[in-house]
Amino acid sequence: NRIETVYSLTRNIFHYTILFFYLYAILSILGVPVGTLLAGAGILSVALGLGAQGFVSDVITGAFILLEQQLAVGDSVKIGTIEGTVHSVGLRTTQILGYDGTLNFIPNRSITIISNLSRNDMRALIEIGLDPKKEIKEMIALVTKVNEELKPNYPDITSGPNILGTFDSGNGRMVLRIAIYTKNGAQFAIQSAFLERYLEVLRSNGFVISTSPLNLAGK
Repeated sequence: NRIETVYSLTRNIFHYTILFFYLYAILSILGVPVGTLLAGAGILSVALGLGAQGFVSDVITGAFILLEQQLAVGDSVKIGTIEGTVHSVGLRTTQILGYDGTLNFIPNRSITIISNLSRNDMRALIEIGLDPKKEIKEMIALVTKVNEELKPNYPDITSGPNILGTFDSGNGRMVLRIAIYTKNGAQFAIQSAFLERYLEVLRSNGFVISTSPLNLAGK
């Protein structure tokens, strides 16, 4: 990921450099005294300097983001309201590929908080509503059996599944909560597979389970 990030930034710098020399060559061919203009356009230089403040801010912010290794190409991140995968890191902008396929261009100076979801394991938190007519111990026994059955099939599980116990999820609704820690990116598939199997086994054993809220949180 670090190599991809440096490559992306280097390519961006190369494009800007080529563009500068391309414009310089075109103006020279047309007979425009570029050197004289650059040397004598004091007012223009001041105006360009003021206009370039945002550009300079983008470059400096981007440099610190890279030096501090806040993100790298391929990382799953959340920047403001945008979530997705880092597609490219440039001089002016960082490109985030959203999970819906949208490519977002974010000016580096606008990046204030980066939530990097790729640096630690992720937690899949599953909540299953209790059946008041059934014993909780029986439900826990069935969930434990499912955990023993499925865990060997998912090498991306780093810890758990852990049965955390019963909780009030709000409005007096009691749930059994299970936490599973996984490698980044695997939490969605693992959560779905375990929940589906939980519900299948519980219902086949006479449990009446209402729709359960699902939560994912990074740790």
